[in-house]
Amino acid sequence: MEFSCVGVGAGPSNLSLACQIHEQIGQGALFLDRQVDFRWHPGIAFDSSELQVSHFKDLVTLVNPRSAYTFVNYLYENGRLYHFLNAQFGAVFRAEFEQYLNWAFHRNPLVRGGETVHEIRFDGEFRVRTENAVLGARNLVVGIGKQARIPPQFEGWTGRNLFHSSVVLHIDLDVRRKHVCVVGGGQSGAEVMLHLVGLPKERRPRSITWVSQRENYLPLDNSPFTNELFMPCFSDRFAKMSQLQRKLFLERFVLASDGISESTLRAIYQALYRHAFLEPNPCDITLRPGCNVSRCINAGAGHRLTLQRARHYVGDVMADIVILATGYQNAVPDFLEPIADRLEQVDNELAIGEDFSVHWDGPPDSRIFIQNASLGQRGLADPNLSLLAWRARRILDSLLGRAPRATPEHRGFISPTSIESWSDPLAEEMGSGI
Repeated sequence: MEFSCVGVGAGPSNLSLACQIHEQIGQGALFLDRQVDFRWHPGIAFDSSELQVSHFKDLVTLVNPRSAYTFVNYLYENGRLYHFLNAQFGAVFRAEFEQYLNWAFHRNPLVRGGETVHEIRFDGEFRVRTENAVLGARNLVVGIGKQARIPPQFEGWTGRNLFHSSVVLHIDLDVRRKHVCVVGGGQSGAEVMLHLVGLPKERRPRSITWVSQRENYLPLDNSPFTNELFMPCFSDRFAKMSQLQRKLFLERFVLASDGISESTLRAIYQALYRHAFLEPNPCDITLRPGCNVSRCINAGAGHRLTLQRARHYVGDVMADIVILATGYQNAVPDFLEPIADRLEQVDNELAIGEDFSVHWDGPPDSRIFIQNASLGQRGLADPNLSLLAWRARRILDSLLGRAPRATPEHRGFISPTSIESWSDPLAEEMGSGI
């Protein structure tokens, strides 16, 4: 069977595209996912985890608020819209947003769960091989997410007592009376820390050390003018910057997407207060911001981590369990291996055009679109939910051969030339050696 478009993965990115195709065209596409039911980062889906963005940044609302696939319609159809309003949540729980995504996953007839893609070849059209069939496709859309990043100093030691935060809830983790070290000062590290300090007394670790390279445990910059960086008009402007400007910009505004929610920071601080002043047998908690783990070696049943600050030795941490909240990275998926050498790359990303299609040596009417894998080319919003629906719509416009439709929204209050100049002083400083 041949399709106009086959999507690999039905996470939020491809699910948004599947919903838009279903409502605008109705057929001709198929999205495959190995999961039978939608699960959204289940290995770190703590009960207290909240979205860091507005619930309007769902699968479709920002390009079609009249869609049947909106989060608000999900609440309405499940009889909880008034209750949701009355609850006055400051942010939507990730668990509820996952329920919404699972609802859309099963509601959409273009999505097929429980089917893993093993290999993709090209012989004039794409051949997508799963365990059940070989499907023909004129176009591909890859949206499988990123893989866990394990820094070099920890490679070779991963196992039951040293692992990435993405699998915390997948393993039967027993931290009772153990020495635990959490490495990473972003939102994931904070959520792991909150989980540990919130355990009942009988299940708590003996000690927790929280290590971060950042000079403090810094909050997400969710302020109005910073959020202009998450508008469609800025994504296009960012793509036109020089490679050096883009890199410096991402470094300067990292807290716009990778800071910690203030509610999470407050909850951790309150837990530390209880441990310090209100409980007779507190867990020993040590916070080590501004430190880098330069070395990790096996030490009996645990590990010894060497800490440095600005290349100066700070001390060692002995840990029975090490949890790496060290983020995620791009990787060309194994199923693309037969055509991997035909795909252009730039700085560990597949090089893309304005419509998010990959530059490759195949025919121009056979395209490979990539979602959630172009931070360095499209900016802070690329791995974020903010432009999820807009990016999917741009891909759909390209698939249908129509010009990208302009958003009816205002182009932003900050002058485009001002935004583009924000990275220039940094470029000058780098050139002068400062």
